[in-house]
Amino acid sequence: MLIPNAVRYVGTVIGISLIGGGAIMAGFEVGGLVFAVSPFVAAVIVRAIGGDGLRGVGLGWTGKHGWYWLAIVMFPVTMAVSVGLGLLAGAVELGKDVSVASIGAATLVALVPRLALAIGEEFGWRGYLTPLLHANRVHPLMNHAIVGVTWVLWHVPFIIATPAYTEQPVWLFAPLFACGVMAIAFILGETRLRTKSVWPAVYAHGIGNALGYALLGEGVFTRIDGLWFAPRPEGIIMIVILGFIAVAVGLIPRPATSPPVSDTFPQFLFMP
Repeated sequence: MLIPNAVRYVGTVIGISLIGGGAIMAGFEVGGLVFAVSPFVAAVIVRAIGGDGLRGVGLGWTGKHGWYWLAIVMFPVTMAVSVGLGLLAGAVELGKDVSVASIGAATLVALVPRLALAIGEEFGWRGYLTPLLHANRVHPLMNHAIVGVTWVLWHVPFIIATPAYTEQPVWLFAPLFACGVMAIAFILGETRLRTKSVWPAVYAHGIGNALGYALLGEGVFTRIDGLWFAPRPEGIIMIVILGFIAVAVGLIPRPATSPPVSDTFPQFLFMP
């Protein structure tokens, strides 16, 4: 049932995202919420229909502390480097009242709601689809590619329904966005497989969204070369850095034995 359930999940999450995008285009604000929670809702539906129950959710914390730190610092570092290089190149100008403290405060304000949204997404991508493919012995590289492509396609209805999402022409934005998301999918997918926990992916996703929300807020940049230095997955500098991280993560040897799982939750919550 593993592969049929994976197909069911991909079809369901894309279908719900189309409904959400259509609702946004029709002027219904609830469409944004439908879109945001679709990975979680799709996972609940397919788990119930396919008989997977709670298997593979990955709710425990393990001793792989380095992966948790990677999740916490990944986006703050990559975004800081991207914007910092833009400042040095004269392609980025900050507003007069912008400071590290103000950006930090805005990030903290946005962190709780963004973490909640990240849970909704990651309980689908890394809480269901990634371990489902892994349980069926899909090679990690192919596993992350499948999840990444699904993640890219899932964004399409929302991007089409939100013209302000990007200022770049579609022919340029689409491949850059796909590259950035695929790199992130590989990194977060590896944290999921190496730790057997969904939480590192949740932390990385929530922190990245909160910091991106703060940086892209009104008045932070008076000028920015969005093609090269945008603190978003489609920024070229961001893509390069994320690509290096993905390669470095992939080169880390896999342990000969499975990492320990927390005894806080029943064993059936973890990957086989």
